[in-house]
Amino acid sequence: MMIKKLRANWLSIALTIVVLVSLLLSGIVWTNPFQSDYFHRENGTNNQQLAAQSIGDVYLPTMIVRTNNDGDQQLLYSQHKDLIYQAKEKLASWQLGRTSTVKTNNSDVYLSYLRHHDSLMLSYPDNIPGTVFNETFKQSVDISRVKRINHIVIPLDGSRELYLLSDYHYGVYRVRIAKGDPQKIVTNMHGLTPINVDHRIVNGHAVMVYLHSFALPRLAYQISDQKISSLSANLMSTTQHANFTTHQDGNHVVYTDGTNRHLVYDSARGTVNYENEVGRSNENNINQLYSHFYHALTKTGMPLNNVRFDEVTNHGRTITYRSYVEGFPIINDDNYGGAKLQADANGVERYLMSLYTVQVPLPLDGSTVRLPSTNSVLNQLHNSSHFRDITDLRVGYEWKTEPTNHQTVKMEPTYFAKYHGKWVNYTALLK
Repeated sequence: MMIKKLRANWLSIALTIVVLVSLLLSGIVWTNPFQSDYFHRENGTNNQQLAAQSIGDVYLPTMIVRTNNDGDQQLLYSQHKDLIYQAKEKLASWQLGRTSTVKTNNSDVYLSYLRHHDSLMLSYPDNIPGTVFNETFKQSVDISRVKRINHIVIPLDGSRELYLLSDYHYGVYRVRIAKGDPQKIVTNMHGLTPINVDHRIVNGHAVMVYLHSFALPRLAYQISDQKISSLSANLMSTTQHANFTTHQDGNHVVYTDGTNRHLVYDSARGTVNYENEVGRSNENNINQLYSHFYHALTKTGMPLNNVRFDEVTNHGRTITYRSYVEGFPIINDDNYGGAKLQADANGVERYLMSLYTVQVPLPLDGSTVRLPSTNSVLNQLHNSSHFRDITDLRVGYEWKTEPTNHQTVKMEPTYFAKYHGKWVNYTALLK
């Protein structure tokens, strides 16, 4: 009897189940903005962000600034839209033409282009070669003329050109737009949180400053924990040498292949130090390192969907990659969420990385942190004995591991000061 009733009403039952599941998923999406962004990215226009990352995804600009007709600038911030990725997709569909030099070695002219009225500016955290720009945006800009790029300025006044800016020698380069519509570079401005900013020249570099105090959300993420067995095999095994030996030294596990590869895993911190003597005959030039290190990262098996190029140091021989959340870098002492790759002049490559990267965003209570203006932070630091050793300042997220839960991480926004070559929470320098 019961079976007959079920058979007779199977359609109604199925529809009821579908409605209940739909309501449950809708409740999750509406009450969890982090998860809704995740679902959107997985099923919407940003699907590629969760797929295998191309070199153009890793070497994307990280910030986008709108300058109005009066010259006022706003950083366009959003938790739910990847504006940079939208801009990349549009720019990659354009056809860029002739490149010419506007001006070099003039900081006043350079600053005027950083503040170009009625424009959008896409900014990298550090300079990239013209070759990487071309590969990212599928273009063929003259790299003999444009060797380094820090900013991409796109006028919205109807002109058929964009400008590539290089902090090195204050280079300003004009690129004709043969095909493409600059006014459609970002089509949906709704739901954005603009933050008032300005640009200045400090120590030969373009620096973005925050004019007033502003709020950023606290964040939480689920951690992806790569297995050391997988990472060590990816780094140590080659077609010539598939076997390697290990031995324990306290919290350290040391891997060697008997030739030129050496890896030390710190089990207490989850960090890996890897060294490989490739020899001078296999040494890459500095421009090639960007591509070489990208391919090295992909071979490690490290998830790269949130990882971005962040910094180049050591005369171009060391490149740092960090995880980025909401357009801001995650910074910590152990390179959690990122990696630092170096190739010295003697043909030795060194990687410093961790097993941990951020993956799935988790719900929080919606609380925010109000950060002071850049001038306020500088005034505080000026009274510190450490001030003379500070060379840069930026906003980012500090990785805070939960003591009782190593599978999740909470992150809090703050200013970081570059002190003796390392990024540290600025409050630590006020003590």
